[in-house]
Amino acid sequence: MKKVVVTLIATLFLAACAHNQQNTTMYYWGDYQRLQYQALTEKNMPEEQIASMEKYFIEASNHNSKPAPGAHAHLGMLYAKIGNRAGAKDQFELEKQAFPESTAYMNFMIKNMNGGK
Repeated sequence: MKKVVVTLIATLFLAACAHNQQNTTMYYWGDYQRLQYQALTEKNMPEEQIASMEKYFIEASNHNSKPAPGAHAHLGMLYAKIGNRAGAKDQFELEKQAFPESTAYMNFMIKNMNGGK
């Protein structure tokens, strides 16, 4: 009987611990996937997409999470689309800092944006 009570208490304790854990992910996704889809289908003007992406970055910061891979590059391409080269370059640089494996591609994007120079 004593073993049953100890087992029951241990089970309840472990269940309570498991219940209190938050479901955390490595990156904040929020509406990012929807925003990518909108950009590909061009349902919104680039300026609206930029505003949505900037809001996404604020939400990621509020959740104390890192933006999803490619998010800075996505915003950089939107900036480039409207002719904001400085904003695009800044976002490509942020993507390189956050994800060093993207360095070659981001350098390519920066070079292309500058006319291959």
